[in-house]
Amino acid sequence: MSQRLILIAAASLVALTLSGCNDEYYNDGGYSGGGGYGDYDAPRKDLVANCKGKIREKVRNRLGYGAKIEWGKYDMYNSARHETTINGKGKARNNGRKHKLVYTCRMNRRDAWVRSAHIELDNDSGDSHSGNWDQQAIRACKDRIRYQTSRNIHQQFSLNFTRQHVSTPAERRRHVTGEAVLQGRNGKGRISYDCKLHVNPLRLDNAGYRWLKPLPGAGTGGNGSYQPGITNKDAKHRCQKNLKNRLKLFGYHKIRFPGSSVRDIGNNRKQVDISVNAITEDGGSIRESYRCRINSRNGKVLDMNKMH
Repeated sequence: MSQRLILIAAASLVALTLSGCNDEYYNDGGYSGGGGYGDYDAPRKDLVANCKGKIREKVRNRLGYGAKIEWGKYDMYNSARHETTINGKGKARNNGRKHKLVYTCRMNRRDAWVRSAHIELDNDSGDSHSGNWDQQAIRACKDRIRYQTSRNIHQQFSLNFTRQHVSTPAERRRHVTGEAVLQGRNGKGRISYDCKLHVNPLRLDNAGYRWLKPLPGAGTGGNGSYQPGITNKDAKHRCQKNLKNRLKLFGYHKIRFPGSSVRDIGNNRKQVDISVNAITEDGGSIRESYRCRINSRNGKVLDMNKMH
């Protein structure tokens, strides 16, 4: 064989050998199968790009749309048939705050689809003020409630917060609710409180409280003052007036109420049972009984029904 033919044969053998080699990513991890397994896998760059896109979305959902990511090192390995796992590190920044980022993506090797993604963010700014925003929101809310109660209650008292709850209606908003017990010189009272705040930076939008149980001798001015609602006497008078107006529309006159009883039925309602005497248009008389339900806070008559 001529030297020229030997060189051609050697070159062909090298090309054949190289064509059978796969990038580390295309190693099928020991799986076997027909149909050219590996020939249909997505390019490595597409897997990495799709993973980073999903991680960027999760970081922005957590920190805000303006968050930027500094991508660090990553590694890839075939974790299952047609599946690749990508583990990586980096740093995320937003509004001057920096976080260490650790992420994992499970990818479909065939179409580069992200099957699942997970992130972990740790604060790395070294600034104690940029700690847990939930705790800062709770602290700011309690401080405002202390201030409001001290302004509105005209006696010495102690304030003990018994519970609190924080919700996140949006990425940079916090809603703090809870209850507190007040101990005064003449007894105890109880309030519920509510605060709405922005965070990063922290800003309290509004705060207030209402009495669940009035503090004996507390003042009644300002935000959160105790509103005891209507008395039983007021409830009876309002129900009688409502019934009298109704009867007049049907031609009754000389309307009298020989008896009425009032009781609380819960849910901020009172029930008034009314006996009524009246003269009819033809000179006859009636004696009937009605049941009235009334809102015990604002005095609005909820319903009026004849009793049989």
